[in-house]
Amino acid sequence: MAKQADSVKFLPCGRPRGNPVRMPTQKQMEAWQQQLRSYLVSQGLKYTDQRWKIAELILSTGGHLDAQAIVDQVRRKHSDIGPATVYRNIKVLCDALILKESLTDAQGRVVYELFDEQHHDHIICIDCGEICEFHDQKIEQLQNAVLEKMNFRETRHRHVIYAHCTFLKD
Repeated sequence: MAKQADSVKFLPCGRPRGNPVRMPTQKQMEAWQQQLRSYLVSQGLKYTDQRWKIAELILSTGGHLDAQAIVDQVRRKHSDIGPATVYRNIKVLCDALILKESLTDAQGRVVYELFDEQHHDHIICIDCGEICEFHDQKIEQLQNAVLEKMNFRETRHRHVIYAHCTFLKD
């Protein structure tokens, strides 16, 4: 039992587990469901229970999943939904601004997370694969200064740091 509790407190690399995944409220889920319905109607697509089951499952995880992990989770919970349906709906969920391509992990897989207007960057632990989010105003200011100096106007950016965890568990 202690080992199971220990795995909840620590990442596989030994680093203490950071912020727990924030579970969406019922109100957030209803808003996302309405957003999906509205998007589908605007595109002449059908709202189906399968589409919502896929969305609901992804939304309840908090994101940072690659496509295969999404397929695996959906298949475990909804064995009647095939991988092709999941892959097609990942694109639909991105187009509906519910999901977004967040980064590419150390293995070259695209990782998706919940669409969020607030910018943040990522550190990926090469040892355990954990993805940590951070925001640093100084980094943003430096990036803006470089853009200005080089006569560029940013449209978007992704800052991803791939690193080895240096935390040593006693």
